[in-house]
Amino acid sequence: MDTLKALEPLHRVCQVCNLWHWHLVSPPDTQGLHLQRSRWLELYGWSVLAAATGFTAYGLFQESSIQVAVGGDDTSITSIGHTVDFIQLVGMRVAHMAALLETLWQRRLQRDFYAELGEIDRQLAKALRVDMAGGVLEMRQQTTRRAMWFMWGYALSQSLILGAKHLDPEHRFPMYWIYYLLPLVVCGLRYFQIFTAVQIVRRRLDILLLALQQLQLSQKSAEATTDHPEPEEDCCDPEQAAVERLMAVRVVYQRVWALVALLNRCYGLSMLMQSAASALDILQIVASAVWSAPHLANVLVLSLLCDRTAQCATRLALSLHQVSVDLRNDSHNALITQFSLQLLHQRLHFSAAGFFNVDCTLLYTIVGATTTYLIILIQFHMSESSMASGSKGE
Repeated sequence: MDTLKALEPLHRVCQVCNLWHWHLVSPPDTQGLHLQRSRWLELYGWSVLAAATGFTAYGLFQESSIQVAVGGDDTSITSIGHTVDFIQLVGMRVAHMAALLETLWQRRLQRDFYAELGEIDRQLAKALRVDMAGGVLEMRQQTTRRAMWFMWGYALSQSLILGAKHLDPEHRFPMYWIYYLLPLVVCGLRYFQIFTAVQIVRRRLDILLLALQQLQLSQKSAEATTDHPEPEEDCCDPEQAAVERLMAVRVVYQRVWALVALLNRCYGLSMLMQSAASALDILQIVASAVWSAPHLANVLVLSLLCDRTAQCATRLALSLHQVSVDLRNDSHNALITQFSLQLLHQRLHFSAAGFFNVDCTLLYTIVGATTTYLIILIQFHMSESSMASGSKGE
């Protein structure tokens, strides 16, 4: 599988972070890679998941006791900042555990995803004459560049909050680093896995779209017969080749639709879960606000990427109806109608474990839900402040 060879560095890193539990083996007589089950990687994954679960449970009780002990001395602004920070930390730990659990639970689907991808590439190379092997080096270079930009974005966005926590005299920086940064890196790598998988699907859809745009079914058979009356079979060869090409596009699209279904099952849970003071207090609040920058960027990029990939199927349908067809040929009309119905009923969509679709409408939903919960949180803290001031007055 050429794609596995191109993504080998990514899979090696994911093995270390417990996001890939398959051993990459190079067969002796081939240039590709083969997926082999590794019980050591599975044991390593279950061990890290158990440790992360225990560490999260311990952290919840510890943070709760600390907040109760110092809650009376905090100002309202600092209290809001600590509450938001605590919620974000808990969400990051839960998302980390969900990513580890999903990777272990759906590891066979990961193998099926790349097996189905290999079949699609073989059909593209055989039926549509696409050079799939030539894109291996290009795909690896593109993945490396995206990974570098991804890492720089995370490093810049997290330097402020980690520096703010390091300057806080009452905060234990090493424990905070372990609580926050390690799960953040793993969740970010999980996002990058999803980005790469969606990009793989989009590249295959672009190939189908290009093949469909170049397709012409109608042939001037009458003129060809008049000019060259002897080779009758050759006159039908271009038309027959075009019909076979359209049938190949239809079959490959059905496999791509099945590939998207496997992708949703592999990464659905991760997409669902990822979703008047002193100078130091101001720095803490600003850092807490910047904390969400990489997550918002991940959701934004993922939503736009999934939405544009799903629109490729719509462009396929538009290109299908722009193909020049001989209306007197019933076989052409039947094939176009069947493929059009297939595109209508087998629409591509990326879902978060079936709860909602990941597209541009998700951004509007997130903004509305975030605004609502922030208003509720501020109202709770305002009521607590008024009750505290009333008790002091009495």
